[in-house]
Amino acid sequence: MQLNDILGLGKVLPIDKLIDIVSNSVGKISKSYFDKKDIDTRAYEIEKLAEARAKEMKIMATAVKENFQITGGIDYKDEKIAITSPKELPIQIPQSILNNSPLEERTADRIKFQEAKKQLNVENVTAFAAEELKNGEPVTDEPLDEDWITRFFRIAEDISNEEMQALWGKILAGEIKQPKSYSLRTLELIRNLSKREADTFMKVANFAIKSGNANYIFKGNNDDKLSNDYNVNYMDIALLTEIGLIQPGDFVNHQFIQQTSDSQRILIAGNIAIFVNVKANTPSIKMPVNVFSSSGNELLQLIKPTPPFDYLTYYANSIKNENVEVKYAHIFAWEGNSIMHSQPLQEFK
Repeated sequence: MQLNDILGLGKVLPIDKLIDIVSNSVGKISKSYFDKKDIDTRAYEIEKLAEARAKEMKIMATAVKENFQITGGIDYKDEKIAITSPKELPIQIPQSILNNSPLEERTADRIKFQEAKKQLNVENVTAFAAEELKNGEPVTDEPLDEDWITRFFRIAEDISNEEMQALWGKILAGEIKQPKSYSLRTLELIRNLSKREADTFMKVANFAIKSGNANYIFKGNNDDKLSNDYNVNYMDIALLTEIGLIQPGDFVNHQFIQQTSDSQRILIAGNIAIFVNVKANTPSIKMPVNVFSSSGNELLQLIKPTPPFDYLTYYANSIKNENVEVKYAHIFAWEGNSIMHSQPLQEFK
């Protein structure tokens, strides 16, 4: 597929870029899966209910059939259970547990089933990516790294859980919007995350404060503050450090370095922008923090942190003084690296 540069600005439609990547890496995919997020919701629900009912009937019929001898003549037909008079029944081995086909045929059937399942997983992940990109703004025409694409779809083949498919769809969409957003190391890390590890990261991520390209968790001078007030304890931090989402180190500080002129720092915490105005020649401000790793920063792009406002107030009150003013605003939208926010700026109290 030839991508069309929009107005010669090096921009292409995101959905076109997705289709191009998929067609050049995994071949054709089913349109029904690519468009599954656009089908009528009620029709989809009815279909799933029908499938569930059919599965229930099949399980009931199979169970009764396979235990026909034990139950002494109970049968299941047309969604009804029929009881015949007790009688001596011949011992039979259910044919459902036997397979007399040749080894080669059984092997071929297994491979066919596995490959079909992989294809279905890829199509589902692609559908979630399409949903993320639908009606999106034009994106860069910079191609994705071939090794990255290969690794991504190899991983996607084995993702069967719908929640995880949605996550991997977001990763693909994010990489299409901005190549090099997710490293190969991060792909492997996410692939191997357990549910406990993922849940811990989601909990801790709510306390991420972004400064430039780095994210950190403000610990403050009270070591028990996060644990007592927000249930973020030492074991949570230790776990995320062990798996590589937080940088190691117990005595790490984030600093506002002394400047010879007045300066302003803008920090981001969820949908809150924090404005720190520092007067000239104010001594450097050190803040005890836990710093997210490169992979942790990349993973943070996939979620929307919702920091408790009293946590942000605690942060602001810990650094402000007669030379340091701290205010905040609500973020309405992003335009590139710039933010649209509420006015006027508000005081932390």
